[in-house]
Amino acid sequence: MHCVTTLDYPDYDALLNAVPTTVFVLKVGADGLPRYVMMNQAGLELVKLRSEDVVGKTAFEIYGGTMGERALKKHLDTIAAAEPVTYLAVIPFPKRALDLRTTLTPVFGADGSVSHLIGFSLDVTSERERDEALELTKMAKEKAEEASSAKERFLANMSHEIRTPMNGILGMSELIRETALTPEQKLYSDTIYGSANALLGIVNDVLDFSKIQAEKIKLQKEPFSLFQVITEVTTLLSTRSEGKGLELRVDYGSTVPRGFVGDEMRVRQVLTNLIGNAIKFTDLGQIIVSVTHNPQVATFPLIVSVADTGVGIAPDARQGIFSAFEQVDDPSSNREDGTGLGLAISQALMECMGGLISVDSVLGQGSVFSMQLNLPLADGTDVPSREQTIEAPRAMNVVSDPEVEEALETNTIAYGIVSQSLEGHKILIAEDNRTNQLVVGKMLGPTGAELQFVSDGKQAIEAYKSGNCDLILMDLSMPVLGGLEATRQIRAFEKDMARPACKIIALTANAQPSDTAACLDAGMDYFLSKPFRKGDLLSVIANQSGGSPNLC
Repeated sequence: MHCVTTLDYPDYDALLNAVPTTVFVLKVGADGLPRYVMMNQAGLELVKLRSEDVVGKTAFEIYGGTMGERALKKHLDTIAAAEPVTYLAVIPFPKRALDLRTTLTPVFGADGSVSHLIGFSLDVTSERERDEALELTKMAKEKAEEASSAKERFLANMSHEIRTPMNGILGMSELIRETALTPEQKLYSDTIYGSANALLGIVNDVLDFSKIQAEKIKLQKEPFSLFQVITEVTTLLSTRSEGKGLELRVDYGSTVPRGFVGDEMRVRQVLTNLIGNAIKFTDLGQIIVSVTHNPQVATFPLIVSVADTGVGIAPDARQGIFSAFEQVDDPSSNREDGTGLGLAISQALMECMGGLISVDSVLGQGSVFSMQLNLPLADGTDVPSREQTIEAPRAMNVVSDPEVEEALETNTIAYGIVSQSLEGHKILIAEDNRTNQLVVGKMLGPTGAELQFVSDGKQAIEAYKSGNCDLILMDLSMPVLGGLEATRQIRAFEKDMARPACKIIALTANAQPSDTAACLDAGMDYFLSKPFRKGDLLSVIANQSGGSPNLC
């Protein structure tokens, strides 16, 4: 049996040409310069050269210029180092640059000096292009995040700047409405109050839409009473339906669970939008809010529907109504304007909650919007009950469940004005805006409380240390020292002096969820966003006092 111990191949060029990777050989001449003695077919095709263009020449003679100088230097450095070297070479072409990862391995002669260099090159252009694409994607992402952050800061700042004067407009117009007015004066004050509320709604819509776009909506998962939410929303909107002569009905059957686990505020927001739209686009007839729950349905067992007998929606317009800034085009009707963001926000919120909104409509006959949800049931003991402070107006003409009717007759929610004497109590108000000082002073004046106003956080600390007060109303954005740092220093002072903690309520135009968290972290007890109503302010004071004469 013949044993092969050497490479017996007649044509070494053919052997190297069979290799799909670039292979080349350089021979070190008597002058010390390495010249190409061969380059396989894969290499020639890669650099777009012929064999006669390469053989017998140095890299500088082949490529010329800076590129040729760099390649020749690499060859000479490898000879000098007498060890393998790997480097990246770039060969420019008219339409693209070619990236080659090349490894040079020295071959030694009988005298121990480098006689040849064997090179292997891999085309890594796609890797470089991929890395560049990833880097561009990263840069684009960073730019988008910067733009989104800048937009968020702009909207937050604009919200603050708008809410501050809005607090003065709404507060003073509310106070004017409590005075004796002629019919003409009442019309003017009601118009101002309604327009200011509409503007506030637009600001809130834009902020919500911005948060959704930035994917910064955070949902709460807490037990809540859906029954209570529907009762309160319909009670709140009943004046609008009654003003148009509409019948507002609720169908909440006795077998439907009351308590669920989810984000009560967002469920309330979507429901308010759907019922508000139903009232807006219905001139005659009725609006029915119905709730069903079928535990046998795995996807969306809970359905809350709002049906109206309004203008309806044409089939080709149904999908468009969920797009941002889109509204039903009905030039024949004279309806209040809006941002066109309500349904877009509602749909996005429903998707965040793992649900969806569906619509069924007949043009000229009405629409049915359905909130489809899959919320876990809450333990009856976990569902919180709210304090009831004033009697609310009856929201519906007809109800299908006696329990709902009874709840509406007795339901008292904190949307109105709390009648409470604060005589003998001292309230410190830290607020730099003169108009807002006037609003708070007029709202709290009739309560009999002693009011002390300061214009910055440093003054608030000094006033608190120099004299006892029962409650502090603290703005956040003030000169000299802001409300957060002032609160921290007050809490530190109380701790050092073993003094009972005074109730501190934030009154601020900063309306972001992060602002609420910052206030609580600083040691505040409650957060009330501007613009606030007189009833809201008095209700918060009453709740923080716990009904006791001592607020601290």
